[in-house]
Amino acid sequence: MKKIIIFDLDGTLSNNVDQSELIYERISKRYKLKQLSKDGIRELKTKPGLKRLFDLGVPIYKLPKLYRESRDIASEFVDDCTIISGMKELLVNLNESKVKLAIVSSNSVSNINKILSNNDINTFSFIEGKASMKGKKRKIKKLLRKHGYDPEDAIYVGDEIRDVLACRSIPIEVIAVTWGFETKNALANSNPDYIVETIEELSSLLMNKTGGHRIIKNRSRKVEKP
Repeated sequence: MKKIIIFDLDGTLSNNVDQSELIYERISKRYKLKQLSKDGIRELKTKPGLKRLFDLGVPIYKLPKLYRESRDIASEFVDDCTIISGMKELLVNLNESKVKLAIVSSNSVSNINKILSNNDINTFSFIEGKASMKGKKRKIKKLLRKHGYDPEDAIYVGDEIRDVLACRSIPIEVIAVTWGFETKNALANSNPDYIVETIEELSSLLMNKTGGHRIIKNRSRKVEKP
């Protein structure tokens, strides 16, 4: 079993995917972007980053500012964030198995701690926040180095393509969950080590039981059971 399991927060641990529609509504009005429905926002997230910008008419140089403002708006919804059903029980079981639990997220540390406190979760030993759009690799490496772990000691659980790409570049193993911000097909195309669709599958995989889906690393990107 891995010595440390690192989780993303938004869309992975916390059930705040619907808030993306509210955040986008504010940002789109402020910057006169296209109006999109919830389904439209989800569809947009299946496209590569530059294609997303092109479709929305956003200049690349404005992206960091939009990203920061989106994170600030998300702070207003912290008290509405709930934990994915069954996740708390999984975290308790993992904690009891003596594996260390950590969070690396684009959200702020204060927001992360508030969400955890509001949901009565105290199982995490390490937290790294405010990861930029391309900064998760740096935050993950910093966390591992700071606490004395090698990449092979860790596995990351996230819901976005950028999570997978960050882990691939370190490299550490990565599990992609399908209940977050990206579609299953988009996640599969990014080539994670595993894709899971339920908490039960994630639990089985992390507790060294059967479950999850293995991504076979070949051109066909075939999805099979391990």
